[in-house]
Amino acid sequence: MSFSVKAPREIEVEFGKNVKGTIAIPHSIDTESLYNEGYAPPTNKIALVLHGQGGHRDYCYQKHLAHKLAAELGQYSLRIDFRGCGWSGNNDSKESGRILSQDIEDIQAAAEFIIDKSRNPLGIHFSFSSIISHSRGAVAMFLWAIEQDKLAKSNLSSKAIIVPNLVNCSGRFRLHTVLERYPQIYSGGPQSISQTSMRHGKYQPVVVPLDEIMSLSSPDMSAVRHLSSDWSVLSIYGLEDRVIQVQDSACYANHLNRGFYSHKLELIQYADHNFFGGEPVISENDAEDLNEFNLPLSSKKLVNYNYLVVEYILEYLKPSSELKRFVSHSFDVGKLPRWKEVEGVSNFRDMGGWHVHLPTFKKDTHGSLLDGVVKYYVKPHTLFRCANIAKITDNGLRSIRRLGIKTIFDVRSDGECEKDGIPLNLEKYGIKRVHAPIFRNDDYSPQAIALRYSNLMTSWYTYVYVYEDMLESGTECFRAIFNYIRDDGQPFLFHCTAGKDRTGIIGMLILLLLGVDKSTIAKEYELTTIGLAPEHPRLKEEFHQTILKLKEKMSTGDIEELISQGRKDWSVEEDGFQNLISSRSEAMLATVDMFNEKYGGIIQFMKDELKYSQADITKIFDNLIIVDENGGFETNSTLNWEHGNSDKAKI
Repeated sequence: MSFSVKAPREIEVEFGKNVKGTIAIPHSIDTESLYNEGYAPPTNKIALVLHGQGGHRDYCYQKHLAHKLAAELGQYSLRIDFRGCGWSGNNDSKESGRILSQDIEDIQAAAEFIIDKSRNPLGIHFSFSSIISHSRGAVAMFLWAIEQDKLAKSNLSSKAIIVPNLVNCSGRFRLHTVLERYPQIYSGGPQSISQTSMRHGKYQPVVVPLDEIMSLSSPDMSAVRHLSSDWSVLSIYGLEDRVIQVQDSACYANHLNRGFYSHKLELIQYADHNFFGGEPVISENDAEDLNEFNLPLSSKKLVNYNYLVVEYILEYLKPSSELKRFVSHSFDVGKLPRWKEVEGVSNFRDMGGWHVHLPTFKKDTHGSLLDGVVKYYVKPHTLFRCANIAKITDNGLRSIRRLGIKTIFDVRSDGECEKDGIPLNLEKYGIKRVHAPIFRNDDYSPQAIALRYSNLMTSWYTYVYVYEDMLESGTECFRAIFNYIRDDGQPFLFHCTAGKDRTGIIGMLILLLLGVDKSTIAKEYELTTIGLAPEHPRLKEEFHQTILKLKEKMSTGDIEELISQGRKDWSVEEDGFQNLISSRSEAMLATVDMFNEKYGGIIQFMKDELKYSQADITKIFDNLIIVDENGGFETNSTLNWEHGNSDKAKI
């Protein structure tokens, strides 16, 4: 465990009603040798970091966390001072103090500042990926999330801001117990207390009025149980917390357990409320008994468990952990598994069922405005994607027929089809194959990509350049598929060799047209990490053969040096292969941003590059969207989300 990290570049910001904050920028943005220096490539993900009662933006673990997120995950972070704290402005009311509703307003201001690239000074369309909060900040975070979740479940879902990862450090659940800390103030005694807090660069007495304390004691936190699975939560508590009883951690765990991986609880045995040990470490024997992780000590010789808190948070937010949670809560499309078992084919899944919070068009199926809660979904059992189907068996073809698929779009090049073959006997099962290559004469299998784009073996970070080429070269392919959706609209399948890159770009375009948010698009793309796993041994063997051919043209040292870019203990055969088969969500997030910047968005792309009229685009949208008047297919839905004889899932 590394405890020291170089401070990244940081900028001071202000937004809302004089809320001050600090944005930490990934180290890799400001270095030309990020791999050699061991920094993660930059992403557009950002975390919001919130402090507790009497705290400030650099309190406890906040600054160290911001720097580690920048260095090890390539993420931005914004850590703020709530009003009435740190360097921010004063409370709305001196008499009421820092009430919870004011904190929630500050969180909303921070969220809007983050997601609107015209507001933040970096001009980045951030992906708001996490909120990390301490103590009182966790209470405000949950109350804000509850409000946003209610919006997402209403007709105002387009206004909701969904953050997939919430981190609760030392948050109080039974809020009435806050009164036990201040018996004198609510039992007829003084109407305020004095608390030492950081204000404008120095610690000084700050008045905490009765209204502020009463606002902290009032909300019912049991409402967190109604948060949808879009919100995953990590809770971290110290077992020696004397500010908040440890039972509160169990309350959150019980209420937030809404399914697999929906909540994770970490307990630190000897840590207090602010994650410090209770006994000083003086001797080696003390260290052996009290500091099993060999953590740094505070100025008072107390074990500083804040470093351990940061490691728990980094582990929770790393891409593989996020993917595991996403897979769990997106496993089914209605009552059916997303993943289909089709003999002889890998990475086969249904792209339908995603909730569209901001549909590109409003679909009125009744000729008048729909009453009640109306939700839009990507039409289920219509869009299917997979890897190469050349080795599909008769059982596999029967599975495809049972799924209702009548047309298969093969987007591989001529050379790939000749080399790897095409499926036989399709006509026997009433299935039509349409060859619609993105690159007709080029081999863009994963192995050939290694020859043409050696930097793809270096990192996921440069995938966007390959995908930019695909967008430029694939217009005929895209038109063939969109024409089919417009004119036929029946269930169809599309695939390339691995079902990852070209297939991923087509999936991106379709979901963008429907209005699916880019975070969902990126995660849907990342599901290939799981779907392609059965093919890894075969792909690895073919990849090694490609590397041998590449080394025949270059010396071994040259290729290793070119691709490793200074990293130690890094090999093309192992690490390069892992990068080549990766489908990191960050690569798709970057591609969506590039696409919107270059083409002006999906509608402009459809008009300018694919030459569709507005009527064409609307019809394509209508054929892939369904509307549910009862607000959700999970319960009491008017929609039929079943599919007669489809196969069971395989994952």
